[in-house]
Amino acid sequence: GRWRVSVPGQLRVRSSREMGNRKGRSKKTFRDGGYYAHVWIGKRTVKEGEAAAIWDASGTRKVCHGPKRVRLWWSHVRFLDRFVADNNQYLLVKFRDGSKAHHRGPISLFFDPCIHEQVEVSDALMLSANEAIVVYCESNRPTQPMGTALICEATSQAMARKTMLGTIPLPESTSKDDKRPQDTPKQEASVQRRVVRGPAVFTPASNEWVHTFSWHGSITESGKGSKTGTPGDEKRPHALTFQKVRCMPDQMYYSVRDVRTADDAQLTVHLMIFYELSSIETMLDTTNDPIGDFINATSADVMVFGAAMTYERLMLSTAALSDPSTFKILSQRMEQTGFRLLKVVYRGFSTSPQLQAMHDDAIAKRTKLRLTSDTIEVEQAQQAIELRCKQERSEREQQLEAAARQHKGNLEEIALEQARRNRDADHHQILRHEQERAEAEILQKKASNDEDLRRYSALKALGVDLTKLMIADRERQPDQHVRIDSAVTPSVHFAMSRRE
Repeated sequence: GRWRVSVPGQLRVRSSREMGNRKGRSKKTFRDGGYYAHVWIGKRTVKEGEAAAIWDASGTRKVCHGPKRVRLWWSHVRFLDRFVADNNQYLLVKFRDGSKAHHRGPISLFFDPCIHEQVEVSDALMLSANEAIVVYCESNRPTQPMGTALICEATSQAMARKTMLGTIPLPESTSKDDKRPQDTPKQEASVQRRVVRGPAVFTPASNEWVHTFSWHGSITESGKGSKTGTPGDEKRPHALTFQKVRCMPDQMYYSVRDVRTADDAQLTVHLMIFYELSSIETMLDTTNDPIGDFINATSADVMVFGAAMTYERLMLSTAALSDPSTFKILSQRMEQTGFRLLKVVYRGFSTSPQLQAMHDDAIAKRTKLRLTSDTIEVEQAQQAIELRCKQERSEREQQLEAAARQHKGNLEEIALEQARRNRDADHHQILRHEQERAEAEILQKKASNDEDLRRYSALKALGVDLTKLMIADRERQPDQHVRIDSAVTPSVHFAMSRRE
């Protein structure tokens, strides 16, 4: 019940007030502050990795680090708690004399109730590339007596070597019997401020502290504060508490309520504001809640804009609410506090139910009339389009028919022309054939005449009478020849068939 175990986002703390005086022995591998015993005569073994505080009968305390075996006589034994901080943590040590010290990890330390008032394991601040923190440092502090001892175990790369921080001596003028700090001369302490920008892992020194911002913001369903918020939400003071400042463009939703027009209509204008932090030093010097300043400046600009117009005119001029030049007070205030206005987006408005109902009815009537007019125009346009389409279709059909007739006439003309060409080609071919045939007959006849001439020349050379021969050749030749061979004179009767 004396331990508070750390979980992500929490700290593990051990205080001397939490250490009870119960007597008992622990069966853990390493004993801690829960182990306390009163030993008359005996011994204790302090293992390696442990430390124990032993008080003898006179009340003198000594600290034993393991490995060691200790003989005891009328003694009180208490084992010490061990605190460990990794690379991204540090130990916050408060001493019984009121001083404190910070030790960056990796490091380990045993909690000594005679020296330490409280030991905490705190997480270092992890800063990304677009984040920054504001650190205050106090210098020239009055000197005070420090604690009497600090037992510290530092972790090396091999986790094997131990380094003890020796006893911090008391001032020479302070005796062991008088533990009160001496009077110190009053000296004015000075505080310097600096900005630490990421990416970095920051561990504050014992004389440093990190500035905590408390701004207007929106409360989410989980109970946390949000700078951006949600549409239509309400900004509340001190809803946003943080230490890291984002040095990048950001935005927030804001609704300006109770905006009065010139005709006394009440509206709520919904906006989205885009801005960027350009100078942290200027912001720290000029404001402690820039979001609150932006809200007030935006409300003033919208109030002035709405008061100069009637409701109907405002409805026609809502585009001006998206123009950054309309928000002069907001731009001036952002420039004074180290911010820069990037853009403003108008997201609409809302009003009272009665006025909204009247506005909705008027919009519905105007919309109905406009829709009716648009419907009539569309119908007329549709009819005109249909007539024009019919006319164009008729013209196209006539053009198609004329083109078809012309195409048909062209085909017929082409067919007739081709027929004429075919007849001419056939006629020329017949004439050529007849000519070739006549030429062939002439050649053949010439060859026959040449042969007859040669034959007749040969016969003449033989003494043949060519005239008689030619007459004999030209005589009519009988159709049939009948030859009768007989030794006696035959008596023959021929019956000749008539020629048809």
